Amino acid sequence: MQAFENYAFQKHKRWNVMRYEQDIDANTHQVLRDIIEESFRPSGYREKWIFDKKPRKLAKAPVRDHHTETAAMLPYEQQVYDHISWKAPAVRPGLGTHALMRFIRNDLFRNSQKDLYYYIQVDIHHYFPLMDHEFLKRKIVNKFKAGKLRRFIFKVIDSYPQGAPLGIKLAQLFGMLYLADFDRLMERFFDIPRDPEKMAYWTSRYITEWILTAKSPDEFLILSRGSAFLAYRFRRFAEEGLKHAYRFVDNILLMHEDKAFLRIARELVIMTLARDYRAVVNGDHNVRPVWMGIRLVGYTFFHDRVELGKRNKQNIARKAHELFKMGLDEEQVRLRLASQLGYAKHADIINLIKSLGMEKSLGKIIKNRRIKPPFKGMNPSQKVPFSSVVVKNPDTNGGGVDTSFSSSITSFRTQRLTRRRCPLGSRTPADSRRRSAARCRRRCWPSGSRKSSRHSLLRAPTGRKRRAISS
Repeated sequence: MQAFENYAFQKHKRWNVMRYEQDIDANTHQVLRDIIEESFRPSGYREKWIFDKKPRKLAKAPVRDHHTETAAMLPYEQQVYDHISWKAPAVRPGLGTHALMRFIRNDLFRNSQKDLYYYIQVDIHHYFPLMDHEFLKRKIVNKFKAGKLRRFIFKVIDSYPQGAPLGIKLAQLFGMLYLADFDRLMERFFDIPRDPEKMAYWTSRYITEWILTAKSPDEFLILSRGSAFLAYRFRRFAEEGLKHAYRFVDNILLMHEDKAFLRIARELVIMTLARDYRAVVNGDHNVRPVWMGIRLVGYTFFHDRVELGKRNKQNIARKAHELFKMGLDEEQVRLRLASQLGYAKHADIINLIKSLGMEKSLGKIIKNRRIKPPFKGMNPSQKVPFSSVVVKNPDTNGGGVDTSFSSSITSFRTQRLTRRRCPLGSRTPADSRRRSAARCRRRCWPSGSRKSSRHSLLRAPTGRKRRAISS
């Protein structure tokens, strides 16, 4: 039952999960028998394509398969998480995206720009679809002893023709276990200081790289100190290891003060992944300065700040403007965008919030509390200056009231009744335009629901509705 709750977290409103929960006791006993008797066989997968920045193919499995796989791995999940390096926080409970954001941000805040001047970002091409089954099974054999659990995991691996089925719990654990040993090897700089022959070869490569790529006066100053100093410098960096190396599933981030050392590390990373893990790396992996911004997990990192990614920032601004156009107030918009604002609040977004008019400053709160609504049933935000509803008539000396005054009052009264009787919180702009056109055709007051709008054609307006229409 705990395994089902873990799987169904925030999924209880899906139709297949609701149907599975109707007979949860019998389904749970069947899952238990499948695990004990080893009678579980994956039921197959259904393809689903999603388009999030790029097309991705998901493998959708039945709820019973998800329940069985989660229950089988539940007692051993913590051991898998302990085996993974803490610098690879993806899919781990309590860590994930925000943990990686904190690691990178704190690293950049603690170190000066001179200490972490360059970075390189390596992305593995089609990580899950191109995962090698034989290599993955060797990782499982090294981690789990022979028994029911190992045979269970092998059934799941063999149920998919190539790679890992993206969309199940075990695929996330496969993605972390596949490169768990690589993470620790990368932190030790691939054990080069332990092998004298490798150390001599890469030292000469490092000196050659410095000679070919030195451009600035500071770099020429270091180069002028000679090859012995460069050899000592490379040995010191190699013994320290890659202290600022992180991995988020298939994205690898390396930061260092030396550009030539990062190029050597890039070559070692690509070579090790291709030779030992049969992984292909995308071509965009140049060494760049940190002041250009590190774009990862929806944020852009600098030494002095963390900015929200352009895509996320535009999505928040567009949705906020759409909700404001629908007539929602500031607090309602904030509730609708709670998940996106919660993700964005870890970045420096005060200017974005101010531009949207959603900041919660003390002065703004006090000002709203002091405003008294002009009429009963209205809120303070509907109060406008008197000069905006009264227009001076130039034909009369001393001014007079134009006809726009009465029209403005009528629009205020109509707006107040509309907001009270017909809340627009659950409509889109297209729905609002369609309903407004239908109201004009029917010449009746809106009731708020599609069913009652049809019946309103058969009923004559009475009471308050008749008075509103006549006004």
